[in-house]
Amino acid sequence: MKNILMYSDEISRVEYDPNHPFKPGRGKHLMELLKRYSLIYEDNQQIITPEPLNEELLYLAHTRYYIDLFKRADEGEFRLEMLEAGLGTGDNPIFRGMYRFSMITAGGTHQGAMMLMNDEARFVFNPIGGFHHAGKNHAGGFCYINDIVIAAADLVRKGKRVAYIDIDVHHGNGVQNAFYRSNNVLTISIHESGRTLYPWSGFENETGEGDGFGYNVNIPLLKGTDDEVYVYAFESIVPPLIESFKPDIVFAQIGGDAHREDPLAHFRLTSNGYKKAVRIINDISPKILAIGGGGYNEYKTAALWTLAWAVFCGLEPCDHYAGVVGGMMYGPEAHAGRLEDEPFVANGVDKDESFAHARDVVAYIKKNVFPVHGIR
Repeated sequence: MKNILMYSDEISRVEYDPNHPFKPGRGKHLMELLKRYSLIYEDNQQIITPEPLNEELLYLAHTRYYIDLFKRADEGEFRLEMLEAGLGTGDNPIFRGMYRFSMITAGGTHQGAMMLMNDEARFVFNPIGGFHHAGKNHAGGFCYINDIVIAAADLVRKGKRVAYIDIDVHHGNGVQNAFYRSNNVLTISIHESGRTLYPWSGFENETGEGDGFGYNVNIPLLKGTDDEVYVYAFESIVPPLIESFKPDIVFAQIGGDAHREDPLAHFRLTSNGYKKAVRIINDISPKILAIGGGGYNEYKTAALWTLAWAVFCGLEPCDHYAGVVGGMMYGPEAHAGRLEDEPFVANGVDKDESFAHARDVVAYIKKNVFPVHGIR
């Protein structure tokens, strides 16, 4: 079965604002790296330009009132209610074409989900997708339309079981809220604790309600968390839950902002820990829909996504340009001539505290969530 990359030059040219940290141009950087490292020329790979989402699908995740406000804002109208809905804020500015941008990014995620459901692919990656903060009636955290919730909800109403694994450094609050009372979607988010990072939520005791009790799992870790602590927590929780839940399709939000060079968060991960998490996801998932999510060092994020693509496709990067002009064909940015990081291990009191906290979180989940799934 095919490995699909959803890519649009149009989307990669979009700019929220010149000074805004979210850069859709990461998609273009990803394409350059995939070509440089010979990762996009296999017979079982295909690049697809996503089509805009059918508007009726928006209402699987959002209210008609919010979508009406969103469309009016895109057309240049201003109302105070827009600010109340998170539109026109510093995080979510109003810019020309934002509705089409959101419809195409959401369309790519939904199209990928349908391809997986119909056995047309084993893996689909929509890098400019993964807007996990958008709420039912508001924008938030650089996210206007929650493409994840739309695609997952449509799969659920078509009889599929969906697991959602979020390795973005920020808690996937919009996805959590949408499925908090559902046992058809297992949501797992590993992220920096809400004590120190937006959206200030995602604590281990947020485990779902009603039918959804035990199907919402949060793994909040302390700032300063390194590869060792992160992989320990991830390995302890994620594989047993996925094995027990037996999803038809796994959504993986693979934001690159957990990296130690990201300017908006405080983890200390390298490409080594990131790749380990991606390998685990690949090994435990029957079919995978990966969505890009965050990452605000745009060149490092593109490098991490390149490594993730290679893992999901079973390939090894091969740089045919190494050594040419100093190996810096990709530009003057830090680490531009290489994808992989050197190993890094934190030490001292902060390391001890982050590991102790991770052990406490793991113990809490094993005690309170694992029994719901029959895991001993």
